[in-house]
Amino acid sequence: MTPNETSRNQTAALPEWIRMLPLGRVELSDHREPFVVDEASLASMAAEFRSRGVDLVIDYEHQSLQGERAPAAGWIKGLEARPDGLWARVDWTRQAQEYLLQREYRYFSPVLRLDPETRKPIALMHVGLTNVPAIKNLAPLVARWGGEPALLPPRQPDEAAVRAQALEMDSGKEKATMVEQLKRLMGLKPEEEAGAVCGKALEAFRDLAATLSMPAEVSVAQLKGAVEALKAGAARLTKAEAELQALKASLAAATADRAVAEALKAGKVSPAQRDWALEYYRRDPEGFQTFVSRAPKLVPTGEELHLLKEDRQAESGMLPEELAVCRSLKVSPEAYLAAKAQIGAAAR
Repeated sequence: MTPNETSRNQTAALPEWIRMLPLGRVELSDHREPFVVDEASLASMAAEFRSRGVDLVIDYEHQSLQGERAPAAGWIKGLEARPDGLWARVDWTRQAQEYLLQREYRYFSPVLRLDPETRKPIALMHVGLTNVPAIKNLAPLVARWGGEPALLPPRQPDEAAVRAQALEMDSGKEKATMVEQLKRLMGLKPEEEAGAVCGKALEAFRDLAATLSMPAEVSVAQLKGAVEALKAGAARLTKAEAELQALKASLAAATADRAVAEALKAGKVSPAQRDWALEYYRRDPEGFQTFVSRAPKLVPTGEELHLLKEDRQAESGMLPEELAVCRSLKVSPEAYLAAKAQIGAAAR
């Protein structure tokens, strides 16, 4: 076989179609969190490529990201979403073909745009030839000298395998969602590692146990029981506070009634002023007591005055206030009534 024929055979053996991403969970070797590729991700990446209307570059060692001279190793001419992942049709440059066939480059590394919420890939930005791929368990582009492709066009998947993969994807989605929720609850940033969630949760668990004066090794059931006991105690405290407020209101009303009654008996407040005196005492007990101590006597001391309308009329036909005037002027009720009658007759 001539050298030219050998070169053509080797070149023909380079893969035209490469599976860029597998369907399912993708593990990374640089300590970043894994991400999940699902059918929606595949459709999004294929649609985004078509919407651009230009080929995607395959460079060397991601030089396109460094803003330096970045010669192309090949061009992605098409993207397809297939049952087992995202496949790209590649047109290799002559230099890249030589590197690959000489095994100077063996792997590739895709640059993806991820959804910030779900961490699912939504666009393929470009690809770099590299010998240090970030994706774990990545097959080499050329397995051995002679050009046998490492990635062949996919066969029809087994239905059981597809179902198992779908279940694994659903489980991965659920776990990823739970991890993101825990990160938010623990106050962690989205880019922090999933392992930080466990440490933060354990710390919060121990802090709660310490707050409840319980040992650090307390179980979830014991913590729940302690919280329920606190809730029951809080309910009893609320009821007790309501009863105390009612008792305080009752005592305040009784105290006001007693203070005003004493003021009435002392002649410092007239029966007509009773409502005013009660309001005054409720608003300012100290001010009311000062008023009583300094106010002049309006009615004779020691006399019990009737406050109800039906009790205001004495048997003599005189009001309690009129009787008080008679006593203070030392005039008999009969003389007061006679004088009152004369004044009334003169007025008519």
